[in-house]
Amino acid sequence: MNDVWKLETSEEEEACETINFLYQQATENRRVYARNVLKRLYGDSWKTIKKRMETEGSVWYVWYMDGVSKLLNKNY
Repeated sequence: MNDVWKLETSEEEEACETINFLYQQATENRRVYARNVLKRLYGDSWKTIKKRMETEGSVWYVWYMDGVSKLLNKNY
C-alpha cells in the first residue's frame, strides 16, 4: 500500500489488503473466483476493474475506497 494513504481504521487497512489480494489472485491463478468477487463488489466488468486498478489519482482513490466501504459493510 502506498505510504501516502492515511486510512482511518485498521478495518479499512484490512479491507484494502483483501481487495489487493483479490486483485492479485484475479490476475494470477484463482482468476474466476477473485474476478467474480471483485465484479460483485464494484459492480463493473473485469475489464473496467483491471483498467482502474492499473491507474492512480483522485478519481481512482474514490472508486477504490467505495469498494473498501462496501466490503466493510458487506454491501455487495
